[in-house]
Amino acid sequence: MAAVHDVAASNAQILSSLQSPPHVVVVGGTSGIGRGFALTINRLCPAAHVTIIGRNESAANEILSQLGSNGSFIRADVSLMSEIRTITKKIKAVDILVLSQGVISMDAFARTKENINYALALNYYGRVLFIEELLPLLRASPLGGKVISVLNSKKGDPSKINWNNMGLETKCSFLVAINHAFAFNDLIIQYLASQPENSNVGFIHSFPGHVKTPIIDNLPFYIRLPIKAVGAIRRLAVSPDECAEFMIHGILKAEKGYLYMDEKGETITNKTVANEEMLQKLWEHTRESISCTAS
Repeated sequence: MAAVHDVAASNAQILSSLQSPPHVVVVGGTSGIGRGFALTINRLCPAAHVTIIGRNESAANEILSQLGSNGSFIRADVSLMSEIRTITKKIKAVDILVLSQGVISMDAFARTKENINYALALNYYGRVLFIEELLPLLRASPLGGKVISVLNSKKGDPSKINWNNMGLETKCSFLVAINHAFAFNDLIIQYLASQPENSNVGFIHSFPGHVKTPIIDNLPFYIRLPIKAVGAIRRLAVSPDECAEFMIHGILKAEKGYLYMDEKGETITNKTVANEEMLQKLWEHTRESISCTAS
């Protein structure tokens, strides 16, 4: 297994050899893994055009001071489909789309003001809408468009989907909401990659591993403290920058189609291929859910 310094050297070499600097869009780019990705891609390839999307303008300004003239920020609440539709019109080129926005919520029934399940809006529906809105640019990418959804590609399991409560319209447990997000991200990249018009785009669902980010800080203490303790004892948690190096490693070597990536940027091979009926049912549900917010 490659060490992070070897991966970083390989990433820098590949990025410097590209025919043109990549246009990278990082959703959730003001904190955690997204922030690490934006800063790492800039360090490896200073000529890269990096657009970060998020809500925290002060955090974005701190990142922009490091990105230099090739960095830009778009402020948005990406739990809202209407805002995603608005801001994606501002993006004129994208070669790599990083979807790192997300939440761990103990309230599995919380809704956005658009009446979409809040956790799924961030962990799934909004991600699909970003992809859908930016697919024309990804298809036109001279470098070959890549999409990476950062969540948990190791735990996606279609057998854990409640097909009668896909959007969590009725109350459910915390675990059901998490399992839906994991499985939906698994299945949707299979569906998108199966469409002929997307034959030159690569779709990735990744597991980042245990990363030192603030995402668990809003959890109840009785859940938050054991998670942090396990990470500290086992020394499992890595920095967002190190996580980003391995993700970039996986993205750069990824082929077209779809794949599942682990925390070292390697392909997960023991995944179940979903049947066509599952994929179609999820796509129809997703389109209905995100279309109902269109004006």
